[in-house]
Amino acid sequence: MEKKGSALLEHFVNNGLLTIAIGAAVLYWYFDAQVSNQYLPRTLTVSLVVIYGGFTQYILNARKRAMEEKDRTQGQLIQSESLAAIGQLSAGIAHELNNPLAGTSSLVQMSIETIREQKELRDIDGELLENLEFSLKELQKAGNIVRSVLDLSRQTQTYVEDVNINRVLEDALRVLYNMYKHLDVVVEENYEGDLPLIKGNFANLGQVFINIIKNAVQALPEGKGTINLSTRYDHGRDRIVVECRDNGRGIPPEVQKDIFKPFFTTKEVGKGTGLGLYVSHEIIRKHKGSISVTSEPGKGSAFTVEFPLKMGEI
Repeated sequence: MEKKGSALLEHFVNNGLLTIAIGAAVLYWYFDAQVSNQYLPRTLTVSLVVIYGGFTQYILNARKRAMEEKDRTQGQLIQSESLAAIGQLSAGIAHELNNPLAGTSSLVQMSIETIREQKELRDIDGELLENLEFSLKELQKAGNIVRSVLDLSRQTQTYVEDVNINRVLEDALRVLYNMYKHLDVVVEENYEGDLPLIKGNFANLGQVFINIIKNAVQALPEGKGTINLSTRYDHGRDRIVVECRDNGRGIPPEVQKDIFKPFFTTKEVGKGTGLGLYVSHEIIRKHKGSISVTSEPGKGSAFTVEFPLKMGEI
């Protein structure tokens, strides 16, 4: 009972309701005194009004400062978590870049040497042409990986970019590829064509789906299973809907209510910060969107993210 009373008092103080209650009591006292013809010094009345006004302003200013500090801290958390995620993947990305670049360099060098050996001009043979075409394909692959990393690592905090969610998912998969390429994982991509653009932050949304897809991969028992990514436009509600579904271990009902809380994790010590889904939830909230999960232990989970096309002022 005492805990309930303490929590109620804290709620009143935090929301400035205590100030309103005190003010109401003072006003009641004043008007009661007037009606009953009791003497109430003018200076006391003025003093009470001034104190009440000052206390109210203090509460409002304190709440404003607290909200600003929360937003600032949250922004720093999102940025640091983003850098950490990119940092964790950098070794794999470097390895992924090294293979196509090394193969390309070798083939190009061989082609150059072959051409230099020709004393007379002649048509390029089929094998040399195939080598050059393969080189071009590998260079394009390397360029796509580099572009994905650059786009997903930008640290701007503006939310007015035109963002193609399909491309965000493709870039997230490209960055994560080294993580699951040696596993028995099938990634199915079912993206709706001509998906409308949303206003937002490309890099931050990339971080959201890196976290969600990475969790889906880690939820697959022994690294075996299927992950299905889909996007669609809900015409009736004017929203973009993204779903990441896996057939992994699933999430127990008693855990589902806590998965978006900061520092909550079911992973072993040292294997998770408990910030991935929390940061994702906050980024989605800043985009005026929502995230939800449905899951059944032993059958898998489905994370659904929705974004409105018209966000209004942010």
